[in-house]
Amino acid sequence: MKRLVYYIAILAVAVQWNSCSDDYLQTNPTNAIGEVTINGSVANLDIALNASYRLLYKQGSQQSEGGEGAMDVRRDLLGEDMLNTSSGNAWYQDEQKWVAHRDPDAPRKTSRYPFYFYYPIILEANLVLNAIDDASGTDEVLRTTLKGEALAIRAWGHFQLVQLYGKRYQKGGDNSNPGVPLQLVPGTEPLPRETVENVYKQINTDIDAAIVLLKNVPVRIITHFTLKSAYAIKARVALAQQAYAIAAEYADLAIAQSLKDGAALQSGNQLLSGLSSISNNSEWIWATQQNEDQTSYFYSYFAYMSWNYNSTAIRINPKAINSALYDKLQETDIRQKWWDPTGTIPAPTQAFSHPKYYNRKFELANPATSVGDVCHIRLAELYLMKAEGLARSGNADEAKETLTTLIVTRDPAYTVTTSTVEALIEEIMIQRRIELWGEGFRFTDLKRLDLPLDREVVPNATIDLCKVMKVPAGDLTWQFVIPIEEMNANPLMVQNP
Repeated sequence: MKRLVYYIAILAVAVQWNSCSDDYLQTNPTNAIGEVTINGSVANLDIALNASYRLLYKQGSQQSEGGEGAMDVRRDLLGEDMLNTSSGNAWYQDEQKWVAHRDPDAPRKTSRYPFYFYYPIILEANLVLNAIDDASGTDEVLRTTLKGEALAIRAWGHFQLVQLYGKRYQKGGDNSNPGVPLQLVPGTEPLPRETVENVYKQINTDIDAAIVLLKNVPVRIITHFTLKSAYAIKARVALAQQAYAIAAEYADLAIAQSLKDGAALQSGNQLLSGLSSISNNSEWIWATQQNEDQTSYFYSYFAYMSWNYNSTAIRINPKAINSALYDKLQETDIRQKWWDPTGTIPAPTQAFSHPKYYNRKFELANPATSVGDVCHIRLAELYLMKAEGLARSGNADEAKETLTTLIVTRDPAYTVTTSTVEALIEEIMIQRRIELWGEGFRFTDLKRLDLPLDREVVPNATIDLCKVMKVPAGDLTWQFVIPIEEMNANPLMVQNP
């Protein structure tokens, strides 16, 4: 009996090398590459690695399977800061209700989609890693680049998975509970769930190796992993492991490398660009770029998260911010314009709903199509990670300085007035919640910090739309269940309680 994930992976390989179909398992951006490619030249492997990056926005079998953007929507609706405003559109309703991720056979396949999404990406990286050392070609810089990128992709994919299906990592605690299977080579044999500890060890091994390799190669385009984005992933992993000094160190390295590579913090009206295009967002570090002829229609992140695309979800169920969180913004903060607290700012037509506190942060330049670029790492997050890491590891003064450097670009009048470390950490987390709203961090932030979900303190949250208003920290429901297809196909798989 073969593990289902690998069955999907085998299909992905077959389609990648041999098909021109537009089936969702196709991963090859150039439509057809002969099987010899994978064992061919370094240049061909460069083309092959693009398959991993393309999968980041490749649509799946239903509208809620739109790539990493779809995962961002899920993770934030599982928190308390992003809210559905209507039940009139079914997509992503059960995520906010804390139903779908706990049902192994949910109609919207929320528990299944991360398996179907991240493991094929990891597989593509493994195919490159398996072939790169023996591939023909004299471009050793490109060989090193591809190896570093593939290792970073594999680290990121496993990290995304273990945060959902495993228990939170406990620094100094028992992390022997089941995590996720480690897919380190192309193959079809069933694999067991490795412990959370072992998964994190492998993630760190891979990202550390990627950093060593990417230090010695030129910067590639923003759609590919580079040294700065590898540093950023290392910092994210360290935060999840409560290794706060390490998180601050690598976030600082990521900032320095980003600035060296030409990234810059935006300010004022620059922050109102809509966050949908690489070309006018200088803060972006790693992102998916989508061409006009690659539209994913109602699978797109922007079919749910923009304010101006003509989808049912946007017209009748625009996303809103937690009003209590919005109220923490100062009048001088440009980010107030990321939402409409009054519900009176004009939408494209009268057919669009205007709930209070609805999203204006994400805007498509061309609302006639859902095509837009999706950011996965940006410079603001790096400053927030550095500030958090510094504050939690005892360096309050530098944490204040780091936080101020970021927030004065949003609010020129901003000053840090906290008098205790605890208050400083709270201020950093408030700024993180505001800044990264809608970008997929809230569920994993609550989980890594062992905090409860509490929507009863959210004035504009309703029990009809949320259903679950409180979840204690450490509750079993913080883990996604293993999908039923995986349980049926893999005799080594064990279910979460």
